[in-house]
Amino acid sequence: MALDLRRLRYVHAVAQNGSLTRAAEVLGVAQPALSHHLAELERHFGARLFHRTPRGMVPTDVGRILAAQAASILRSVEDAEAAVRNGVATLAGAVTVGLLNTVALNLAVPLIRCCLARYPNIRLALREGTSQTLADAMQKQEIDLSVNLSEASDGSARLLATERLILASPARPGEPGGDIGDIGLREALACPLVLPPREHVIRKLVEWAALQHDIRLDVRYELVGGWTLKSLVAEGLAHTIIGRAAITPEDLRGRIAIRRIVSPALERRLVLVQSPIRATAPAVQAVTGLLRELVVRKAGEGTWTAAAFPEPPVQGA
Repeated sequence: MALDLRRLRYVHAVAQNGSLTRAAEVLGVAQPALSHHLAELERHFGARLFHRTPRGMVPTDVGRILAAQAASILRSVEDAEAAVRNGVATLAGAVTVGLLNTVALNLAVPLIRCCLARYPNIRLALREGTSQTLADAMQKQEIDLSVNLSEASDGSARLLATERLILASPARPGEPGGDIGDIGLREALACPLVLPPREHVIRKLVEWAALQHDIRLDVRYELVGGWTLKSLVAEGLAHTIIGRAAITPEDLRGRIAIRRIVSPALERRLVLVQSPIRATAPAVQAVTGLLRELVVRKAGEGTWTAAAFPEPPVQGA
């Protein structure tokens, strides 16, 4: 048989490592043997699985499809093995969660702690990224569930929370930063701004609001990266419009002051995206429940407004 678990592992390893040499080392097999099995698979499918380039092995369209399916099948095999070893009453297995960078600031550590306390046999892996990198990882079946933006997700995603956008400004001379109240949309958009590039969701929301209210934006700087944006604000070079979750207590104790944008408010929507192949896995469902519970907790602290979930969060032990 041309396709079996061993060869699925080979395809997955080559796609993950981008190199025959590195994949062979990870798998513990000889490189000529690995090349032979890939060639056999290509003959079986009548198509190339990888482009051999000076920079390494790059999956073709067919290779990407096979590698994504291989990743999903191999995780399902791990689930089955974990269930047999630990018993059906014990949740076990590997779960990979993708989190937006700003969401990870608020959820990564609490999620790891809760999962360790409640489900010690679940191997949790976290991946931070932008909305686009998380969407790409989900498409490739590299992650099991993610917290992403609605604009980067398909119709199967479920609303998790809404997040207010705020104006982050340099603190006044001689005064500490902090939450100093509200600001009208028109006044906020009239400030000299540092914003992410035009393809960024927040930039699109800001430009749409400016267009709707006939406001001319004063974008002084364009930068990628929340930390760099906040550094420019702290240095007094500009203001920025950013999600509330991106502002840490350390920021507010420093040289940044924030104001909630009102009249009208600007918001972005956080959604829960699940792999269609792994959504029903018990370990994935358990981690999904933990995520929802933590979002509700953070909503109580003012970070987000949690959506009404169709089922209750997972109860703790």
